[in-house]
Amino acid sequence: MKESYENKISFPKINSSGMEIVLEYIYTGSIKEEYLTKDNIIETFYAADYFQLTDLQDFIMKTF
Repeated sequence: MKESYENKISFPKINSSGMEIVLEYIYTGSIKEEYLTKDNIIETFYAADYFQLTDLQDFIMKTF
């Protein structure tokens, strides 16, 4: 596996802003509403779907 010697994992369909919010959610169990903007909401929802984070998806749907 490429990742085993590069110490890097790539998720080509997930941008950095969406991934950053997902990581915040994974580590803390919540995210602040102001983190979600019209510029990153779709990417964040897609990332939550990719990682099967249904609670985060529900939060996004209720927020916007």
